[in-house]
Amino acid sequence: MNADGADFGEQLRAMSARGTSPDGQIRALISGDLSLRITFSRGTFEWYDERGLSRQLAGLGTNTWVAWERERRDIYRRSQSLTTEEAAQERRTAGDSRQERFASGLRELECEAGSPSAVLHIRTTGMINWQVEIEPGALRQFREQDFIGEMTGAFANLMRDRERKLILLKAEHFDLGIPRSWRDRVR
Repeated sequence: MNADGADFGEQLRAMSARGTSPDGQIRALISGDLSLRITFSRGTFEWYDERGLSRQLAGLGTNTWVAWERERRDIYRRSQSLTTEEAAQERRTAGDSRQERFASGLRELECEAGSPSAVLHIRTTGMINWQVEIEPGALRQFREQDFIGEMTGAFANLMRDRERKLILLKAEHFDLGIPRSWRDRVR
């Protein structure tokens, strides 16, 4: 527990992080349970084309995920009663070779998912490099709220893909008791 009485798990579940697209017209909010809420500035959705919106969503993904990771790291730091400097020092010195290989694998972890109607596809590397593709003509098929549903659906699918791959990555570097033959089958 930390000074305000909440344990680490409670704080993670209650956390949220916000991000903004590079043009400032799209905002995202990720909650601790990894649910996503997206809003467009009034009247801007209809001005995007697929290529432009893809670029903005890729930037939004990166910005929001970085904010989420920072918030998560800050919650951990506070739960351990560490100063910012102490937490940075701990990150620099705390790694054993397994932990370092895991961290490297995490930075290289490739995840991908599509939206419910397959008009939007997200691909990430290490959750820092985001690529978003929107099928030609897709934006004219959907009203704003319906397309937001496509985006949040794709993000939920991406988080499921990431979770599955993260379990496999952890099992590769740490003994989770998952037999190698099972891990090989689900890759």
